[in-house]
Amino acid sequence: MNKNRVLALSLSLMMALSMSLAYVGSVYATDKKSELNSVIEKQKAAEAEKSEVVNELDKYKTKIVGLNTEITNVQSEIDKKQAEIDELNSKIENMQAKIDDRKSGMSNRLRAMYKNGSVGFIDIILDSKNFSELLSNLSMLQKIYKSDRSTLASLEKISEELNKTKRELSAAYQEIASSQNELKSKKDELDKVSAKLEAKAAKIDENLAIFNQQAESLSSQILAEQQAAAAQSNQNTSGGGGYSGGGGGGITNGPVNLRWPVAKVITSPFGHRIGLEQYGTFHTGTDLGVPSGTPVRAAAAGRVMNLTGWYQQGYGWGVFIDHGNGVVTVYGHNSALTVSPGQYVQQGDVIALSGQTGWATGPHVHYEVRINGQYVDPELYTN
Repeated sequence: MNKNRVLALSLSLMMALSMSLAYVGSVYATDKKSELNSVIEKQKAAEAEKSEVVNELDKYKTKIVGLNTEITNVQSEIDKKQAEIDELNSKIENMQAKIDDRKSGMSNRLRAMYKNGSVGFIDIILDSKNFSELLSNLSMLQKIYKSDRSTLASLEKISEELNKTKRELSAAYQEIASSQNELKSKKDELDKVSAKLEAKAAKIDENLAIFNQQAESLSSQILAEQQAAAAQSNQNTSGGGGYSGGGGGGITNGPVNLRWPVAKVITSPFGHRIGLEQYGTFHTGTDLGVPSGTPVRAAAAGRVMNLTGWYQQGYGWGVFIDHGNGVVTVYGHNSALTVSPGQYVQQGDVIALSGQTGWATGPHVHYEVRINGQYVDPELYTN
């Protein structure tokens, strides 16, 4: 009798301790989930901020490209004006050489006449055979003098016109160069702003990397807690026995007789899709719309081969079941898992509770069927 009382007391204490530990584990998991949700909110805020920064950066880069084009075009104008100025300088130099040559010839003749003085004039008179020839010689001297003066004036006029054109071109050159300097100044300002935005985006990326690491760590911890709880639950249910082998569920040498894990309310079918490109243009499974917390059941008997955490592969908390014969089913975006790796489940066993963890736009079950590693349409194999 005393032994029975001791045994009953021991069992009561063990049950109380088990409930206490379960409560502590529940509180621990809840705290971790709360912490994970906080990290996820930080991630969303950082990603939204980065999106704004990237959009702003793209605008500045577009402006910079436009300014670079303008600067290049202006530089072409400057090069063109400079070529025209160089050509004018060459013409002015040639014209000045002609003027100098003409002035030199006139100076030499005037200098000779000055040196000879009246003797030269007397020579012209004496050398003239008659009065008519004298007039002719004097007329010839006068024409030579007028021709020199006319040519010199003409050359000087051309030179002045060339210089005037050069001044106009130089003014245009300075104006264009000034415009180019203004454009370069604007570009420098845009470059500075772009550099700041790029630095800001880089800092956000650093924060996102930290948030991702925190999320993965918390997800792994929560997943480990759920796996431990599921293992404990299975052990208590089976009396501590090992995995049960075999069982029903319709595993044969052909395609497995699969059942829908939740009610068949398809929100996104298998195959190519439009509007959700950020999650991939090809949908590898079928999304089934259900409220969070809905029991998710095994589509057929099989062994749990793998579980994923909140941030792993985009599935969120997911379950992978191997049904044999190369058939694997996947259940993603759950809010809680009730099985552990290596556990054997029967068709219809609850393996998880639905949610929207991972890459999900709302509560649903992402249900996949793979045959020999290839994604197939679940509707073709599920009843």
